[in-house]
Parts: sequence; structure tokens; C-alpha cells
Amino acid sequence: MTLKSLVTGVAAAALVAGAAAGVTSIASPSVPDSATPSAVSVTPVAWEIPMPQAPAPELEGALLQVLNVLAGPGTFGPKGNKAAYIQGGTGRIEGITADRAYNNAVQEGKFPLSFTITNINQEGGLVTADVTATSATGGTATQTIQFVAGPSPTGWQISKASALSLLSAVG
Repeated sequence: MTLKSLVTGVAAAALVAGAAAGVTSIASPSVPDSATPSAVSVTPVAWEIPMPQAPAPELEGALLQVLNVLAGPGTFGPKGNKAAYIQGGTGRIEGITADRAYNNAVQEGKFPLSFTITNINQEGGLVTADVTATSATGGTATQTIQFVAGPSPTGWQISKASALSLLSAVG
């Protein structure tokens, strides 16, 4: 994803949120005859415009821990310390493939990684977030990552689809 498309997407989201807020603010208030300014109520109106979801910033620490474990030392195999952080765990072949891609990236100097998480949205046991990873070489990439509630030490796991996407990006 290029910086230009990322900025365009953010601007579009801000435009939709601003339009939704503007439509709500111009909605006609229902004012009783003896109303004082503090008694005026505004009825929110939305014409099939999706309202932005409430962010879930309290999850940032747990999600960062998931990413840091996956980017840290250890193995992805079924008995490795990283398997618990991937939805459904990893099989033997998946673990070998992931370990190989991780080791190649380490040899290329891409690790350690630092992460920034923005736009955290939770709907039940599913969280989506924009994750920006910065490598030791200065390279930066941003992807939307899905996390699912699961049996890891943090209570969250990266979805299998997101894990495969990251693996192909690193490998």
C-alpha cells in the first residue's frame, strides 16, 4: 500500500465522518415552547450513512504484545511459543515455512520491528486495526490486520488470513 493511497483512504474516512457529523448538527431540534438553550435537544439523523465505529484504544497494549511475540525470538511450529498467537495455531509445514521466512528476514536485517497501531475497531470477538511496521532498515509498511479473541496469553490472536498475508509480505 502506498502512502498516497493510505492518505486518500484516511481523507475519505474523515470526509464521511465529517459529513455524518454535519448532517447530525443541522437536524432540526425539537424545542418546547418554554425551552431555554440548555433544554434544546437534537435528534440525530443519518441517511444510510454508516456512523464511524467507536475506537477501542484499550486493546492497543494486548494487540502490540501479540505482534511483538510474533516478531520476536521463538518458533512458529505447533509446539513453538508463537503458535498460540495465531488463530487455529500452526501445523508442522506452516510452522517450518513461517520459521524459514522469519529467519530469512532476520538475515536480511529486517528485524527487530517496531509497531504502531491505529484505527482499532472491535465488534465482539473480532478486532480490525491498521498496523504500521517499521523494520530495522527503516522500511515501513501498513496493513489492516484482523485479530480474534482466542486462547493466547493476551486473549487475542492474529487471524489466520492476516498471518498468511504478513508471511507473504515478509517472505
